[in-house]
Amino acid sequence: MEQKIKDLKVGEVEVEGWLDRVRDQKSMLFVIIKDRSGKLQITVEKEKTPEIAKTLTSLMTDSFIRVKGLLVESPCVKLGGVELYPTEVEVLSSAKVSPIGEESSIDQRLDYRWIDLRDSKKRLIFEVQTIFVHAMRKFLMERDFIEVHCPTISGQESESGAGVFEVKYFDQKAYLIQSPQFYKQMAIASGFEKVFIATPIYRAEKSFTKQHATEFSGFDLEFSGVKDVEDVMKMEEELIEAGIRAVKEKLGDRVKAELGVDIVVPKLPFPRLTMKEVYEILDEECDYPLDEGDDLDREAEKLLTEYMQKKTGHQFFFVKEYPAGVRPFYSMKKEDDPEYTKTYDLYFKDVEITSGAQREHRADILAEQIREKGIDPKTMEEGYIDFFKYGCPPHGGFGLGLDRITMLLLDLPTIKEAMFVFRGPDRIKP
Repeated sequence: MEQKIKDLKVGEVEVEGWLDRVRDQKSMLFVIIKDRSGKLQITVEKEKTPEIAKTLTSLMTDSFIRVKGLLVESPCVKLGGVELYPTEVEVLSSAKVSPIGEESSIDQRLDYRWIDLRDSKKRLIFEVQTIFVHAMRKFLMERDFIEVHCPTISGQESESGAGVFEVKYFDQKAYLIQSPQFYKQMAIASGFEKVFIATPIYRAEKSFTKQHATEFSGFDLEFSGVKDVEDVMKMEEELIEAGIRAVKEKLGDRVKAELGVDIVVPKLPFPRLTMKEVYEILDEECDYPLDEGDDLDREAEKLLTEYMQKKTGHQFFFVKEYPAGVRPFYSMKKEDDPEYTKTYDLYFKDVEITSGAQREHRADILAEQIREKGIDPKTMEEGYIDFFKYGCPPHGGFGLGLDRITMLLLDLPTIKEAMFVFRGPDRIKP
């Protein structure tokens, strides 16, 4: 079985890795190879092994080689206090001159993403995301949630037709999902009670901001037994706290050392504001008035974030009870104030990472709310409204953007760095 660099023991060894750099001296050749676990110095005595020296000096950085030899202790070597004297070197894959370097722009690097990701700092980003997602799955499974997998091609639009990718599906029209919303609610109507879904999500929006992508990784959940939107918010803040705490415990030291970022585990509960309170704050504290009923624009989000961080010192905060006019038709309205809804957004630093709500589960009211959005309810009966005609419990849920929260957690300059492969309005390769 292949040995990783970090697991090598003094003695005869065989190891594979990427050629990281070569330092050629008169009688000696010092070569550094690397794998995911670390780096290793190979020390070549030119007179004793001239063919090995010739082979190694002919290779470009990032060639992949297999080396056999004697691993010895060497306290003066910074890489683990050991060095490898090779007896055999096999070139498994030679590399050309790299088309990108440290000074290349993000878009140049994305053209050669597979080379860009060989950097251990970039790989750490996805180790963080892996731990975060694993901790969330563990949190939910301990609370009896079921993971389901849904289609990403649908015969219906899930967000009132805004920013949807239309695809040809044999002889009919179909759409890439903007949310697994319908399928989550179908699972609740199926009696699953608690579900979560990790799935690609698509948005046909020509946005060129640090937080937008046309395809991104969503982590959604839905559960019944919801009496108020506060139940949903409480579930989310506890879920996120568990995910970040796991990252802090397992990778916090490495993130600090390699990325220069402190992982801050948020305190519970997160601060909460109603939209009516937000309108007042923006008007009186930020001198940025919005008309009641308006949604938050980007400037309002930044101003509100600055205000909340000064007032609470918290990186997370909820904004709840959005106007009905700016929320999807499946949002439940407040009984005592139907112009507003039992919905919320969660902000992390200055970016919205989640939309959540208590859903409308009554078929007749849902049909009326669809009609209010200018959509004929008959077009949504099969495959959505029908879910609620045969009994369905009150429920709610939310959708979390994994790439956004990764970007924000690690203080990355753009979501492009937080995604394994980025998709945007002007990028569909590699």
